[in-house]
Amino acid sequence: MSDNSGPPKSPHSSDAMAAASSDLDEQSRLQLAHELCMNENLEMAMPDPNSIYGHVKQIVHRAFWDSVRAGLEKSPPDYEHSLRLIAEIKGILLDLVPSGAQRAKDQINEVMDIDLYKQQIENDSFNLQGVVKFVVELMLGLCAPARDPTIRSILSQSDPVEVFREVFGALDLMRLDLVNYQLRSLRPALLANSVQYEQDKFRNLLASNPAGLDKTKQWLGETERRMKAGNQPVSPSTLLNSAFIRLIQEEVDPIPETIAMDLSRFVTVARELSAVVFSAATILVLQTGVGPTVQHDSFANKVRVTVYQLCSDELISHPRDILPNISEKLVDIVRETITSRPLRDEECQNIRGMLSGLQSPSNPVYCLLWERAKQFFTSLCSGVVGPVPAGFSVCATDLQGVASKYTHLVSYNRGVFGPFYADIISEITSSQQASSSTS
Repeated sequence: MSDNSGPPKSPHSSDAMAAASSDLDEQSRLQLAHELCMNENLEMAMPDPNSIYGHVKQIVHRAFWDSVRAGLEKSPPDYEHSLRLIAEIKGILLDLVPSGAQRAKDQINEVMDIDLYKQQIENDSFNLQGVVKFVVELMLGLCAPARDPTIRSILSQSDPVEVFREVFGALDLMRLDLVNYQLRSLRPALLANSVQYEQDKFRNLLASNPAGLDKTKQWLGETERRMKAGNQPVSPSTLLNSAFIRLIQEEVDPIPETIAMDLSRFVTVARELSAVVFSAATILVLQTGVGPTVQHDSFANKVRVTVYQLCSDELISHPRDILPNISEKLVDIVRETITSRPLRDEECQNIRGMLSGLQSPSNPVYCLLWERAKQFFTSLCSGVVGPVPAGFSVCATDLQGVASKYTHLVSYNRGVFGPFYADIISEITSSQQASSSTS
């Protein structure tokens, strides 16, 4: 069966099928295994029809189905395209039937006999509706119950081209369901051996690409140089802790090979931590500047919620960018909190002035709280579970939630790539010692 016989394939659904097959290369296997371990809700999905790809797909498919329609509208009908489509449907159905259900496979091969269909076409006795009814009944026996209405609706179609279109659409959904079921089934067994599995796959990749850790070496080497320049004690543990902190503090370039699969997760952690620190800094600035009348948790929580709502906008690169939109809301919160008297204009202006200071990346309150958060994260990664740092009492749950994500990422990463990090750090240390002895 030619790959060009059926409608153009959806890369998402075909990639999904490949993901559950044994035909993946080492890199793809490693990425799939990692995603399964890190994302318990991982599922393949159909492409967005409103995306650029979705629009292109619609145009290409429309041209294909127009050619099918042109053949069927000839007198007598030209079933060449239709037979190719039926053959492809047959192949997909055989793939969807469980491996042990040989009787069902035999039935498909017997009923969907392409040579027999060709004879029937020559004798003008071919019954396309009969083929469709068999296919739909078989699909109903194979699909998830949620797909029943979609598949049953095919029988109400009288246009043969729409029938083919809807059959292939339903088969795409069924293949997607099968892949997601396979992924869910794989996860428990994979979790039990995930660290060793990923480690072995990465080692295989290095065997074919000796330069596969060059960017990781740059990342750790630069971290070590910064630590020495800042007179910080350097050990394998402190070096790794500092290197991981850099991932949530700055854009590390080039991206280390050992981090690439989790880069988006580290970016998310950095974003969420910035929001927590900014919320805590805003609360601290307002409570310190306004005075005792706002020194209570109800006020602090209102500020926290207001800041968080605006920080959730993904278009905002840093929480400080929301200040122009949030200052007046925060002034209103202060005004609502101080019920004993109206807030004077000069007091409102003072509040705006205090908040404007948070727009500076070097704002001392923000920088102080950021350093405390970093130390908190580093201590957790070192196995030291301490209290939430001062200044984060109202945002304690938020900070602990982000810290949990961070420590999980770091712990898993170190479990997989620990042996490679140890070799690189040993190489860095030996190089430094050699340089010291020759100078």
